[in-house]
Amino acid sequence: MNYAIAGLAFLATATLANALLTVAVTKRWRATMAAPAPAATPSGPPALAVSEGDRAPAFTLHTARGEVGESALAGHPALICFLRPDCGPTRESLPGIQRWAEANTPSGARLVAVINGQPGDAGPLLEVVGPLTGLTATEPPDGPVARAFGVRHHPSFVLLDADGTVTGAGIGQGSLTALDLLDA
Repeated sequence: MNYAIAGLAFLATATLANALLTVAVTKRWRATMAAPAPAATPSGPPALAVSEGDRAPAFTLHTARGEVGESALAGHPALICFLRPDCGPTRESLPGIQRWAEANTPSGARLVAVINGQPGDAGPLLEVVGPLTGLTATEPPDGPVARAFGVRHHPSFVLLDADGTVTGAGIGQGSLTALDLLDA
């Protein structure tokens, strides 16, 4: 008789626990179904966090010459290039970057190269862009300067005027209208 009472008590406890769990799951399901749908991924081409007319964000670039911030660019137009050593479009953009540097740095413009990746992997790319500028740094993927500008794709370019205002921004070779100036 004691086994029958214990069995019934266990069965009643299990039934109550099952009912409570069912109510909790049902409430959670209803709340999930009533919640608004997550925002859709923006359509169109990828974009940087800066666009024409914005001020350049604060950043610190760790170069071989030491730390350099956005204030080092003050008073000079600048082209900031975000490059990746293992990226075909980055390699394809190098002649245009070189033409821009040759045409603009003699008049005081600055070329800044931020290389995404490990320093050991960046060697060949550093050999190409290093002679064009003293403002070259290597930072890990999603490094602080890339985050400041919202860079997620390579190559990416930001063109600044002498006041530090973005005059153009683009992702990929040929995507930045201002890079048409590379041929000028």
